Amino acid sequence: MPAERERALVGRAREEASAFAELYDFYLPRVYGFVYRRVRDRAVAEDLTSVTFQRALENVRRADFRNESFGGWLYRVASNAVVDHIRRDRRYVPIADAGSEGPGDLALDALSAALDRDQLRRALKSLPDNHREVLVLRFYDDLDASEMCAVLNCSKETLAVRLHRALRALRMVVAKESADVA
Repeated sequence: MPAERERALVGRAREEASAFAELYDFYLPRVYGFVYRRVRDRAVAEDLTSVTFQRALENVRRADFRNESFGGWLYRVASNAVVDHIRRDRRYVPIADAGSEGPGDLALDALSAALDRDQLRRALKSLPDNHREVLVLRFYDDLDASEMCAVLNCSKETLAVRLHRALRALRMVVAKESADVA
């Protein structure tokens, strides 16, 4: 959604239910997918998505709500809802656990479609969590820079550095594995 349109809808959403409904319709499948890939449970993903939009509606109507990047803020709320759930539930399997089928496997599978799936999967699983998280948010969740910054709680400059380092680390792992095979 174009930033100007989003800002206008958020401004109108304080008074008009139809404006919030348009934001909801646009972001619902994206936020649900974002949450589902992290919890891998449909009912939990639905609940956390519902909590996310409930918090959004409550906050949008507040006079002090900052209207810079609603989408980024919304992903941050969803991310926090997932973290809160994990803390309460403790059945979370981290994405970095290479020996298990954790919540990141779907994201890793889709991202690997452009390259050799097995090689890319092994490479991603061997990366540190911070590199893998940045790559999944960018290339699988397809978040833009402001949304990623909100999820990762960092500046755009820091994000650029993190993304560059993650891509470089991925290239090095793939190159090393290719050299080992040859």
